[in-house]
Amino acid sequence: MNSLNEGGLDFSVAHESLKATLLTSFLSVWVLIGIFVYLNYYTKRRYFSIWTAGWLFYVLWLTLSMIAARGAENPILTMTKQWSLAAVAVFLMWGSIRFLGLAVRQSVLALFLVFLFVWSYVGVYHLGNPMEVQIPLFALIGLASVLTGCIFIPFRKKRGYVGATLLALGFFLWGAYVCAYPFIASSELVTAGFFISAVLQLFIGVSMIVLVLEEVRSTSQTAISKMRTIRTEKFQLRAKIASTEERYRSLFDQASEAIIIVAGNDLHLLELNETAARMLGIKRSDIHDQFLPAFCQLNQVNGAPPKDSAEWVQQICQQRRLNLIQKNGAAVLSEVDGAPVDYEGQPAYQFFFREVTERTRLEQQLRQSEKLSALGQMISGVAHELNNPLAVVKGYLDLILTHHELSSQTRSDLDKVSRECNRAIKLAMNFLAFSRDQPAHREMVSLNELIQRVSELRRFEINSAQVKLVLKLAPDLPLTCADPDQIQQLIINIVNNSLQAMAHHPQPRTLKITTEVTAQGLLMIKIEDSGPGVPPDLEARIFEPFFTTKAVGTGTGLGLSIAHSIMSDHRGRIFYQTSSLGGAGFVLEIPVVTVASDAPVPQENLPQKPQAQKNKAANILVVDDEQAIAELLCEMLNVIGHHPVLCLNPTEALEWIKKREFDLILSDFRMPVMNGEQFYHKVKESNPALAARMIFLTGDVVNDETQGFLQSTGNPHLGKPFQLAKVEEAVNEILSKKAAQAAPVFASPAH
Repeated sequence: MNSLNEGGLDFSVAHESLKATLLTSFLSVWVLIGIFVYLNYYTKRRYFSIWTAGWLFYVLWLTLSMIAARGAENPILTMTKQWSLAAVAVFLMWGSIRFLGLAVRQSVLALFLVFLFVWSYVGVYHLGNPMEVQIPLFALIGLASVLTGCIFIPFRKKRGYVGATLLALGFFLWGAYVCAYPFIASSELVTAGFFISAVLQLFIGVSMIVLVLEEVRSTSQTAISKMRTIRTEKFQLRAKIASTEERYRSLFDQASEAIIIVAGNDLHLLELNETAARMLGIKRSDIHDQFLPAFCQLNQVNGAPPKDSAEWVQQICQQRRLNLIQKNGAAVLSEVDGAPVDYEGQPAYQFFFREVTERTRLEQQLRQSEKLSALGQMISGVAHELNNPLAVVKGYLDLILTHHELSSQTRSDLDKVSRECNRAIKLAMNFLAFSRDQPAHREMVSLNELIQRVSELRRFEINSAQVKLVLKLAPDLPLTCADPDQIQQLIINIVNNSLQAMAHHPQPRTLKITTEVTAQGLLMIKIEDSGPGVPPDLEARIFEPFFTTKAVGTGTGLGLSIAHSIMSDHRGRIFYQTSSLGGAGFVLEIPVVTVASDAPVPQENLPQKPQAQKNKAANILVVDDEQAIAELLCEMLNVIGHHPVLCLNPTEALEWIKKREFDLILSDFRMPVMNGEQFYHKVKESNPALAARMIFLTGDVVNDETQGFLQSTGNPHLGKPFQLAKVEEAVNEILSKKAAQAAPVFASPAH
């Protein structure tokens, strides 16, 4: 029996107790090994294998200690025991480092283990005192254990695991025990030491298990959290997929192009959108027994039909444009594109059909617009050239009517000529303004007078067509502010349409024009005929641009569209209704607009007697490259009492200005060698006062460039053709300003 008495305490331990303690420690370690093997098997984590190896070496150490306890101690046994304990320390440290994921090279641990082995060998066989060998060896092993415990401290702070704290404490105590073991083994406390080691190894093993369980629980919670996140993302992805499918379905259904999906084997319809159903003339619910080739009219090469679906698809894609034959037999010209697709896991074809009937119509309209544009340019040039002869005709008519004694019949006839000349002048100006934006001319007009004038102008055509004209005009119809030429042209267009519609219609043929005031206070013009009328299915389209029911080449389709635009400009409306005579009827409703302070009162545009001479005779230079115009102006100026000088080019006029003093200049604006703007600047250089007294003559006052120049100078202008009264008014205005500027100014006497 070994005994140790200290301070009255008895630490005597029987030899059998030492064996029991070693056996208990031995069995407890095997329990730990079994647990680690189990965990390693199910978790497949390498640090369990490393820890298991460490505890196996500890079993070897215990086994060797039990052998040594029976008195069989020898150098090899001692060295093997030390090697086993060194391996325990290294493997426990290695497993802990692997568990914590620290970056430590395994070669360092291997070198440390080799050093411990070498030192044990040297100590046993070359050093005489066992304590000299054991103290450094066990000190290093204890230091390794303490270092392992230190490794778990930051891990505890980072993860908050209780097992990390227990392991840190366990390795600290284990390190202290290992450092003290050489002293314990050489004393009578060896049995107590083995008991303490058994407790510590159980504590470390249990702490490892706790740490692993906490780590597994954390991993499980992380996995659960990820699963929840994945589940949430999956739900969101499903919602996004559903939204995408819904959006695709919406785009598919609302696409302006016809989209058709057919089976790859027999080309029967699988899916189509609303546009495709409309183009094929079928319902979407009736597609399953329908085949696409039945709706397509192919231009077969050499009359040979396609042999299979692939050949049919290839042929239809090469053809590009074909007719879709609807269920009711109607043909729809379409362009087609196709491509193979996967439809619900099966091969299929997807086709896009674009109806080109509307595009063809628009192309025709574009060609018609180009023709109209070229025609407008030609008419504009013709109208510009007509202005000069019209100016001569109008000017001499004014001179004849104002300065010649004529019989009443002759004067009446010339008045009609003058009126129609004015209308021709207005038409020429309208042609010039056709493609330019300008404010409409407004004046107080009588709709009854416009209708009567139209009936007189179209009397010959009406009689030639054997049409009976009935006028039912309200006698008390009020005046309204409107553009008389636009309204008159609108009425003429509708009358012409009626005459053309009744041309091949059996008699009796009747054209009836009615005016009245509606209950809403609007002026109404109703134009009815006894012709065939407008088919009900076309009534909604008759005001569309380029739409016409006339034969090709007999109409542009713009008349009623322009009429609609004119009525909109007058804040009125035009609409179609069935005529009481059985044919077509058009109703025009115009609001009553009172005359503005500066609006002209309607009157016959006939020449007037020139005003009494207010200014003395003036020397006037007339510059115009058209000799007839220049001579007409000179004659007009002579009539009103002035002294004109005629020049046919601006260069000659500049020489006259140097030789003679003139009171004012009448100059054409468009001349070949030097235009009116250039001539103005030349005159301004030599005589600025005379340049301010220039009156320009132009047949295109709606031109933007011309208007811009006239506004910049402030000089007046006379539009071609011009009237005698307008010429006299413009000349008198310039001469009056000159006289006012030349009048002396007397200072008032000082008070």
